[in-house]
Amino acid sequence: MLYAATTTRLRYAISKFSVFLRFFSDSQKQNAKKKSGFDAIDDAVALFTRLITMHPLPSVVEFNMILGSIVKMKHYPTAISLSKQMGLRGITPSIVTLSILINCYCHLGHMGFAFSVLGMVLKRGYQLNAITLTTIMKGLCINGEVRKALEFHDSVVAQGFLLDEVTYGTLINGLCKIGLTREAFELLHKMEGQVVRPNVVIYNMIVDGLCKDGLVTEARDLYSDVVGRGIDPDVFTYTCLIHGFCGLGQWREVTRLLCDMVDRNVNLNVYTYNILIDALCKKGMLGKAHDMRNLMIERGQRPDLVTFNTLMSGYCLYNDVVEARKLFDTFAECGITPDVWSYNILIIGYCKNNRIDEALSLFNKMNYKKLAPNIVTYSSLIDGLCKSGRISYAWELFSAIHDGGPSPNVITYNIMLDALCKIQLVDKAIELFNLMFERGLTPNVSSYNILINGYCKSKRIDEAMNLFEEMHRRNLVPDSVTYNCLIDGLCKSGRISHAWELFNVMHDGGPPVDVITYNILFDAFSKIQHVI
Repeated sequence: MLYAATTTRLRYAISKFSVFLRFFSDSQKQNAKKKSGFDAIDDAVALFTRLITMHPLPSVVEFNMILGSIVKMKHYPTAISLSKQMGLRGITPSIVTLSILINCYCHLGHMGFAFSVLGMVLKRGYQLNAITLTTIMKGLCINGEVRKALEFHDSVVAQGFLLDEVTYGTLINGLCKIGLTREAFELLHKMEGQVVRPNVVIYNMIVDGLCKDGLVTEARDLYSDVVGRGIDPDVFTYTCLIHGFCGLGQWREVTRLLCDMVDRNVNLNVYTYNILIDALCKKGMLGKAHDMRNLMIERGQRPDLVTFNTLMSGYCLYNDVVEARKLFDTFAECGITPDVWSYNILIIGYCKNNRIDEALSLFNKMNYKKLAPNIVTYSSLIDGLCKSGRISYAWELFSAIHDGGPSPNVITYNIMLDALCKIQLVDKAIELFNLMFERGLTPNVSSYNILINGYCKSKRIDEAMNLFEEMHRRNLVPDSVTYNCLIDGLCKSGRISHAWELFNVMHDGGPPVDVITYNILFDAFSKIQHVI
């Protein structure tokens, strides 16, 4: 009898073990098959179904393992549904089960349900831990309720709960992401006064936040404080600071940081090199940018797509589209696959240099490579075609995107409005302008400026003034260009007094008067004086 019972338990254990073995074996295969789109969620659900029908039922630990795997695959609703089945079968959830549920509800944005499950944790007498509390705070942060997360933090700390660096990292990251770097700094100081000490990852979040807010000097001071506390900065610390100082053009500080990296034996990564290459390109130091790429190769860092796109963009910025194309043609041999932006950089460069046929050739190559052009591609080509006088071809492209391409934006419409006004097809431009409203787009100040200028050039001043009034009705603030167009049109139509009124509006708190305004009025008054 004893032997039979033991044998039964043994068979049961072996059957459970073999099921788990198959599952985790399949999971390993699934990792290898990710590229082919194989999804292990079906295996996980099948295993759960098998276990839930066993007699006796396996322990909650085994169900938690499956739920945990499903959550890692980000199938949160499935995990919630399966946990409900556990409840129906009388399986008592453990703190781990409930923590998994809280995590699911947080990721789905159902914070009310997450707090309900937290209530179940307390009702069942489970001891709350830092993981569960951090999950709630992270949920509040990712759902845009960072201040509530801070309030929750303060309440649990007041009740004597001990939190860890992951909790503080979650809160500090949440604050920095919404630009509340000062508050993140305050939380850092609170943390420094507790048992849990901030590590380099937490300091990096603040450094990154300060740099993104333009407070690079303060970020550098924090870096010095980190070093003074005996914490070693890592490549992320340096990369944030280098990015910040490159943006300010403070090369002396950049050089000092690079020297510090060498002294501390911190190697630059591909992101650091890309930042330096980008900064050099923007300063027109293309030779040094190219040398930097060669240096990163020597140091064992493989240039990536960003590196190549940055260099191409630099060449095109300074109208060296030939060098940009040479670099583009080396993509394949370097193992790099160009993306839409790679093509856009060259297309913009070609259009800027009035080499429209080469831009169109690249556009056709994109289609051949099954790489879908985006609205930047189309807008750049339409602009290039318009400026080269090929309006009919530009209109064909514009019509093509209306019939199934990427949705045209305000910039795309403005390009066509400008082209039509320049060939005095103002009425056609107005039709297109009205179409913007029908398509759910809101014309901007530039849209109105183009049409106002078009009307003025066609000596239709009253219609231009009507558009000027419409801008005010739509709460759009006219700029110096708007006023200059109207003042010029009024002067040329002999309505000098009205033009002078607009000039006074500019002078008395409107947009700034510029040299163009003065030249228009000077020219108008000179002509009057000449007539007199």
